[in-house]
Amino acid sequence: MQAELLVSVGNAGIWLDEHIRHLESHDILPVARAANDATYETDFGRIYLLAQDGALQVRIESPDEAALTTLQGSITHYLAETDPVLAKTITWSGVAPAPGQPKNFRKMTVAQVQPLSSWLLRMTLKGEDLAPFDQRGLHVRLMFPEVPGDRETVWPTIEPSGAVHYPDGDNSLTVRVYTIRQIRPESGEVDIDIVRHAGGAFADWSETAQPGDAVGMLGPGGGYFPPEGWLAIGGDDTAVPAILRILENRPNQTGGHVVIGLHSHQAPFEIALPANFMIDWVSTADLVDAMKAIAAPATGNGTYWFAGEAEQARALRTHFKSTLELPAERRSSAAYWRRTEPA
Repeated sequence: MQAELLVSVGNAGIWLDEHIRHLESHDILPVARAANDATYETDFGRIYLLAQDGALQVRIESPDEAALTTLQGSITHYLAETDPVLAKTITWSGVAPAPGQPKNFRKMTVAQVQPLSSWLLRMTLKGEDLAPFDQRGLHVRLMFPEVPGDRETVWPTIEPSGAVHYPDGDNSLTVRVYTIRQIRPESGEVDIDIVRHAGGAFADWSETAQPGDAVGMLGPGGGYFPPEGWLAIGGDDTAVPAILRILENRPNQTGGHVVIGLHSHQAPFEIALPANFMIDWVSTADLVDAMKAIAAPATGNGTYWFAGEAEQARALRTHFKSTLELPAERRSSAAYWRRTEPA
């Protein structure tokens, strides 16, 4: 499937150069680059960028409509953040965003909620046509009505630009990003592990959620399974679901080192590690130092992965890139939350 976008940007060549450099600062690198064009490969399809005659041309090629919808929304979101005026001119040709709910949205229902530990809760959701959620990305956006009531829930819709429109007022939704811990498309089930903490909108709601309660799910997107080979992987409590899912999908012979940072009120629990992996449980204050202390393999082909608080993620991103001099495909450091934005 293919879609195209043409926007006027003045000096398109300079605009393209600046934005390619911006993406590179976030380790998003083109697979092909020429004087006035660039190509990006993603799990959702291929993106072509061409600067020509004072305009930027964007072409997307995706294997299905859900993947195309994801890329259209991502490009629209990026343009809106970097140039709100430019974003207002977005009109897609080819396969344009279809009206109604996004193709990558599913209405789910709560099947079961069970505690895994004193600080971790598992919510099992049921829905239909979940195979695409097992193919691309680790994360999803989950949502439920912000204002409780008996009226029918209004779910998000897709705008002509490809942006997702969330309802407002009494129909507003609480929206949070979570990791798919396990997915069973054949039975229509998804497990989401939620860190229990008072004051978190979704965490509080999950404590009292009942079977049959409706939950919207949008995605997948973000996150990936690191390449094969030796792996250093770490994070705080918010990263535990992603860490465990990644470990469960590792080849048994590769080996690696796991570091998990916990708060003082949280206790470690038993984890089934792949062969040749070791694990350290540390305090969150010591998490960055513990990750830096991991010795790289003698072969030099190790991958380093981290997720957690934004300041810690920034420090380790610099360490992976500048100190260890790892290539982009062998490093990842993601901010899952910020101290200044607890939600």
